[in-house]
Amino acid sequence: MESELLVSILTALVSALGIKEIWLIWKRRIELREKKLTKDQNIKDKLMSEVILDLKRKIEELEGKIDALIEENTMLREKLARMEERLLISATNRSTRKRRSKTDDT
Repeated sequence: MESELLVSILTALVSALGIKEIWLIWKRRIELREKKLTKDQNIKDKLMSEVILDLKRKIEELEGKIDALIEENTMLREKLARMEERLLISATNRSTRKRRSKTDDT
């Protein structure tokens, strides 16, 4: 019964609009669906490109920070080496003074 009703409705539509009109309606519906899908895809692509650009910017900032830290580390190592050298010289001078004072006392 339902199939007969469906066939009669379909026959009424085909006869009223014609096959060409039904095909155009169907085609427009498909085109609108594709247009919506491409629009959604374009929005996703735009969002992804924004995220990628943001990540690139953050990476560049981090690289700058890393370079600054490497430079600071190098300077601190140089300072440490100078301090060690001063400490060794100071210790050498004190030990020689102590030896001289001991030899002068005896």
